Amino acid sequence: MRVLLVADDKSIVESLRENLARYGIVADRRAAGAAPGAPPYDVVVLDLDQPGLGGVEFCRRLCRADDVPLVLLTARGEEADRALGLALGADGRVAKPYSVHELVDRLRTAGRRVRAAPAADPAPADPAPADPVRRYGPLAIDTRSRQIRLYGVPVTLAPKEYDLLVLLASEPGAVVDRRHILETVWEPDFFGPGKTLDFHVASLRRKLGGAGWIENRRGVGFRLVVPA
Repeated sequence: MRVLLVADDKSIVESLRENLARYGIVADRRAAGAAPGAPPYDVVVLDLDQPGLGGVEFCRRLCRADDVPLVLLTARGEEADRALGLALGADGRVAKPYSVHELVDRLRTAGRRVRAAPAADPAPADPAPADPVRRYGPLAIDTRSRQIRLYGVPVTLAPKEYDLLVLLASEPGAVVDRRHILETVWEPDFFGPGKTLDFHVASLRRKLGGAGWIENRRGVGFRLVVPA
């Protein structure tokens, strides 16, 4: 994921960029009064705790033109901020002080909104059904039958192992933090054994033929690595 941080405070932005990088999120900074041009981004983050309306106007043009999700950072949580968020069509607000985990969850939720949106298609005569098979190098995941094939050979996975693999494969190469995995594959506010996730990752690695498929970012989470 690539995000744009629209803010004036360089020290805060640099710290935030380092923290987001731990979750596989690349963040660029843009000052509120900079030139309007910008490359494509998955999400725009606007810090409302800055002088002037340059950043607001920039985000209004960028997000409306390219349908980029917008997340607001605010230190006040006032009614005026809520009204501004509605006017800008923001996908979410995060009140300061906030945890990086909270912001990452909000960014991923906003990013999924665009990826899940159906592509515009002027009156298709007979749309073809979507291919249920997702391919990652030699690995194929059939989401309809919940079957896995590696180099064309079926691989038998337990239900949680399959769900874990599908979650990691939803963004190959991106680090998915441990808490998000537990709350998605298992249940919200998961309080099971601490080694549950590590056990399933180890089992999944064995069935895929080696540890190279799933990389561990110690203290953060895991990511799917597709071999070249």
